[in-house]
Amino acid sequence: MKITFILHSGYFVELESCCLLFDYYQGEIPRSDKPLYVFASHCHEDHFSPAVFQEARPGRQVRFILSDDIWESRVPKELRESAVFVSPHHTYEVDGLKIATLQSTDQGVAFLIQCEGKRIYHAGDLNCWVWDGAPRYQNDQMVRMYREELELLKEKDIDVAFVPLDPRQDADFDLGMRYFFETAGAKRVFPMHMWGDYSVVPLFKADPHYQNYASCLMDVSAPGQVFDI
Repeated sequence: MKITFILHSGYFVELESCCLLFDYYQGEIPRSDKPLYVFASHCHEDHFSPAVFQEARPGRQVRFILSDDIWESRVPKELRESAVFVSPHHTYEVDGLKIATLQSTDQGVAFLIQCEGKRIYHAGDLNCWVWDGAPRYQNDQMVRMYREELELLKEKDIDVAFVPLDPRQDADFDLGMRYFFETAGAKRVFPMHMWGDYSVVPLFKADPHYQNYASCLMDVSAPGQVFDI
């Protein structure tokens, strides 16, 4: 499995028989002639760009798995038969890929995918969005919602996960990642949604409370990085 960090929450996963593209909005997409499955967790412009439809080149097999908050009208008419619109807490099968969705704590869905005997999780904007200055009850409710949703991932034996680590949350930047590791975890976890501030990766790994997780968190530090798993 080869994994390329494109930008922000955008990742490209190359497997033996196909490729998966997650939450692309900017950056260079790796080239491949393998069948491509394009995932978009929701309609926010930092997670979805109509530019993904340019990947449907003549002769290439491409399918689009899109959160149902993305309007069908945004998909070119000639590609709509190749699009599957998904909603939270449902399961789908697309060309042998088994896809389960979770409810985002912001908008849209998160994806849990089974392909080639691997489980791959992409959180989209499913995160513990706690903010300094927000009302206490609001932050407490967020923690409950997020942790309840993560229970759906418990004991799923996830191979690769893409999870937010957002520096805008200041002292609470680590909460979503922490609760993910505590509840589900994965063999390899790729941070995302860092808004170009990659210092949060070594900051998380250096925290003595997270020493058991540090080896699983990948050292993402620049767009275009490639990881062979």
